[in-house]
Amino acid sequence: MRASRDTDKETSGWSTKKMIARQDAFLAAFILLGSVRAAGEAVGISREAVSRWNRNDVHGFRERYASAREDFVESLQDLAVSRVKEQKPGDNPVLLIALLNAHWPEKYRRTGYAVEGGGKEMIEAWRKWEKENKKSRTRERDEGQDSAVEEAERILAKKSKPDRDGAPG
Repeated sequence: MRASRDTDKETSGWSTKKMIARQDAFLAAFILLGSVRAAGEAVGISREAVSRWNRNDVHGFRERYASAREDFVESLQDLAVSRVKEQKPGDNPVLLIALLNAHWPEKYRRTGYAVEGGGKEMIEAWRKWEKENKKSRTRERDEGQDSAVEEAERILAKKSKPDRDGAPG
């Protein structure tokens, strides 16, 4: 692992103005690049420094970092919309979809749209209905009554049998 270019010792001597300027440079790079590693390398800030700034909310960094993440995520959405508008039939948007799923799951991941308990309740109701109707169909067969499906099959079978003249029923 490479030595940190932005150690506590180094940054502790920085003025507030210099620290905020370094944070702003990192955040601007992060908005464009979308990764702590890439943005840090672009401006000479280590991942550890970014973590420390975020963890300790140095000069209000946490809120500005969250805002920069939102800006990056929205840039992905802008790119997606642009690509959809320009897409040709053979283009494959899978990588872009994966990025949107990763960075904005509450909007783009299928699980983000699940209605709490709604699907489960619907499946349970369907299973209960199926179970009740299965009992009913079994009882009808036992009593000599045919289900609608069996009746339809019998009618279709009669129609497909040739009559005495050889024509279908």
